[in-house]
Amino acid sequence: MKELVTCRSLSIGYGPGEGVLCSDISLVLREGEYLSVVGAGGSGKSAFLATLLGALPPMAGEVIYENGLKREEIGCMPQTNEIRGSATVRDTVLAGCLGQMNRFFVGRRERNAAMEQMERLGIADLAKRRIGELSGGQRQRAFLARALCGKKRLLLLDEPLKGLDAGARDDLFAEIERIRREDGCAVVMADAEAVDGTVLHLSDRVLFCGPVEDYIRSVPGQLYFAGHIL
Repeated sequence: MKELVTCRSLSIGYGPGEGVLCSDISLVLREGEYLSVVGAGGSGKSAFLATLLGALPPMAGEVIYENGLKREEIGCMPQTNEIRGSATVRDTVLAGCLGQMNRFFVGRRERNAAMEQMERLGIADLAKRRIGELSGGQRQRAFLARALCGKKRLLLLDEPLKGLDAGARDDLFAEIERIRREDGCAVVMADAEAVDGTVLHLSDRVLFCGPVEDYIRSVPGQLYFAGHIL
């Protein structure tokens, strides 16, 4: 598998005066891999994803895009999604195409891409519904579809399962896993309810980075939900 991102002695935070949240993160992310990012509140999970995206500069160390990976090939689903009452599902998903556009209007290519992702996630029939009218699970599928419009090789997801009931959570995680397998993209997810693959546990430093099986053995008594992992 080709390498996509290399982190070398990376320190993350929200800029000068804010302090470092976590330091000395070193890892390599490859195509098709699933990286679970866990940690207590304030440990830097969201900042780590933003740094991988290029939205935040490293406080120290570096993030290297490998094998021609471009920022425009990274799809992102942030933890906080603003909901405009007038926005339809289609408009919300179309917003994910903006980073791929080289012109100032939405054309057939963008509309087709948005419809393809809505169909893929089973929400095409909701295209004209307002985003604020949807259930939590439907809304998260719309935001995931928006992220997929920008994704080519890497998908960053910040707590996509938060606030969902057990059924909606398991269904959405299954969709994310299906997308990773079918597309061969790497997925980095910050969500303690979907721990699988490789686990990166952040604190003021890296507490763990390795296979999920080793992580579960290292934290007895804690439960994580990732479909088959309990």
